[in-house]
Amino acid sequence: MTSIPTNQKLAQKFNTPQLLRSGWYTTWGVSLLLLIVGIYGVQAQRQVIKTVGKDAAPSILTAQQLQDSFADMDASLANELLLKPGENRQALADFEINRQKIANRLVAAARNITYPQEEGIIQSLQLNGSAYLLKLQEARDAHKRGDTIGTLNIYRSAATLIDREIIPQAEQLSRVNAQELEKTYANQSFINGGIALLIAIVGVVQIAILAIIQIFLYQRMRRILNLPLLGATTIAIIFLGYTLSSFVSATNNLKVAKADAFNSLYALRQMRSLSYKANADESRYLLDRSNAIVHEQSFNDKIKKILTIPANQSIDSILANVQQKKPTPELTGLFAGVLNNITFKGERELAIDTLKLFKEYLATNKQIRQLSSSGKIAEAIALGIGTKPGESNWAFDRYKNKHTELMDLNKKEFEDNIKLGDQHLDNYEIIAAVALSSIAILTLFGLRPRLMEYL
Repeated sequence: MTSIPTNQKLAQKFNTPQLLRSGWYTTWGVSLLLLIVGIYGVQAQRQVIKTVGKDAAPSILTAQQLQDSFADMDASLANELLLKPGENRQALADFEINRQKIANRLVAAARNITYPQEEGIIQSLQLNGSAYLLKLQEARDAHKRGDTIGTLNIYRSAATLIDREIIPQAEQLSRVNAQELEKTYANQSFINGGIALLIAIVGVVQIAILAIIQIFLYQRMRRILNLPLLGATTIAIIFLGYTLSSFVSATNNLKVAKADAFNSLYALRQMRSLSYKANADESRYLLDRSNAIVHEQSFNDKIKKILTIPANQSIDSILANVQQKKPTPELTGLFAGVLNNITFKGERELAIDTLKLFKEYLATNKQIRQLSSSGKIAEAIALGIGTKPGESNWAFDRYKNKHTELMDLNKKEFEDNIKLGDQHLDNYEIIAAVALSSIAILTLFGLRPRLMEYL
């Protein structure tokens, strides 16, 4: 018995109009599937960009800025209480600035509530913030009366409220958003590859079907060129390239925004909060001298979280390594993570300058402790609250300003890449609908005349 080839079997089972209609309907079905998959992938990508760039990240930064302001307010109060009432005008001005910042940031946090836990945390921050301000006023009143013991006891109570309630609540607000950001980013990163692969498969199948139809027309009906089908195939190829390019570009922008810019920015913001808290410990060290050892240890603990230098290294050797783009073995802390994640133009230079000014600030703090240990309390206080070159607040402000430039660079890169990611997906639904509708219509125009020949 002679075997019959498969294509002849199909030809025997289905006539030409039936095969053409099958190709027509299949093309429409695949186009619809590609539309659904593409829109689903793009909308999922938009949602993660929104979560990372517009919901979670701003709330994280606001929560950390709240920590900065409360810690700096605490330092300002301690500096104010170190001198006679009304003498430290700079501390009074700094206090008022931080009070305004706290009010504005609490409003900003309330306006950007996204997750259920946030509302309760923000309410607690508002209540504890008000209680803290009342304690501050009590400390000022006692200070004006010349009640040294009463002033110190009230200040300690206010400091306890900061340390045990307010700062942990601000940290919790940051943590809630950070966890959501990490979860959303990790989930989307996991499925992005699958979506891109599915889009590629469906798009290639669509192109293959259009090519098969044209080959069939040539073999069966001797039509060398079908212009509508050629146009549909061209659109399908261009649209698939556009879809994959948009999707992959948005994914890459999100990766740069999250993994490169935001991870560094987050570490820098945590470093900033710790710096403010350490600076407050310096003021507490001078004000609450009976607990000086405790405050000194607290200062040192925070500095180690910022940067822990190996025993066989120094800040100078770390600076040399960063300049030469070499890693420093066993270097740990938040700043170590930043130094190991230098990505953007100008970031290395800013990191080096920040580290140099951090070293200057630490040297000033060391002088304060040496003066205090030598019994030169007045000189230690003058150095600790001073704003002239070489004094502590001057050194801290210089370090803080350069650190701000480093944060701003990463923040700009974060915001720019979030914006670019969004732009890559702009109007995708409209473009997809027009492109795939055009493919469907051109397929109809290409096959309908051939079908009419059989009527």
